Amino acid sequence: MDSVVPSLSKTIGQNEAVSVLTTAVDAYFYERSKRGDKVAFPHTLITGAGGLGKSFLADLIGRECCTTVHHELAQNVRTPEHVRASLMMLDAGSVLYYDEIHELPPTCAVTLYSALQDGELHLGKHHVLKLPPFCLVGATTHEFLLAPSCRQRFRLLLRLQFYSDDEMARILRQRATILGWHVEDEAINSIASRSRGIPRLGVRWLEAAKRTASANYTDEIKAEHVEQTFAQMNVDSLGFDAIEQRYLQLLREGQGPVRLNVLATHLGLPRQSIEMFEADFIRLGLITKSDKGRVLTAKGVEHLASSVHVS
Repeated sequence: MDSVVPSLSKTIGQNEAVSVLTTAVDAYFYERSKRGDKVAFPHTLITGAGGLGKSFLADLIGRECCTTVHHELAQNVRTPEHVRASLMMLDAGSVLYYDEIHELPPTCAVTLYSALQDGELHLGKHHVLKLPPFCLVGATTHEFLLAPSCRQRFRLLLRLQFYSDDEMARILRQRATILGWHVEDEAINSIASRSRGIPRLGVRWLEAAKRTASANYTDEIKAEHVEQTFAQMNVDSLGFDAIEQRYLQLLREGQGPVRLNVLATHLGLPRQSIEMFEADFIRLGLITKSDKGRVLTAKGVEHLASSVHVS
């Protein structure tokens, strides 16, 4: 069985982003044919919710451009010296990737500005280092937390969307093919429908189902293994776990708007954690938010009535 090599032509979904990247890659190689290593891929900002494939696209840019990608997690970059060190190790045409770039401290972001704008690195009052052409790829889950002066220095903006169930099924099938796993179509579709349009979550469910299949002494992942997996993990028909289900129950029990601090107290979670997972509830139409609090919608009530929940 042939493995599936990641490439733009084999990328599933994100049609707009893939189209923009395909054009940019073609233009990049055309310019390189004329100007050689004086050309780098355009600085690119990738935005979207967690798990949609921002890091995957960053690595894909490197693969398509036949160059090296240097990974940095922005929250680990605390000083301008760290930024300078990252920039000084770059070769002509290479890619520097900052994940969650909105968490980069302002002093570190400023250090990037002259590098992005002029290709220069200021090491002191009178010492300026000319950098080789490079590409900065920034990824963020919060695009507008970036200062406009930083955001405007990117030449390409890719806003990733959530995937359809059909796209998720194709992604999971592709992943299973790469891993050499045999999976029933019904099992793939069941996992896809619970993945909420997020590949990272779908792959997590797929790996869990593979463990269940292996525990049952078989190499084929069947629908019964998927259902057994979700039952063990207490995952409902939309892919919500016990904590997320309890959130919805609290709204039903509240019989009206419930404030975030009340939910946090009952769930024993920080407010920030709740705000992260409730975004999916809003997107799927299960809840609404107002100044008075969170309210379960008719669709949310219907979902609770059709699912098995923990107490």
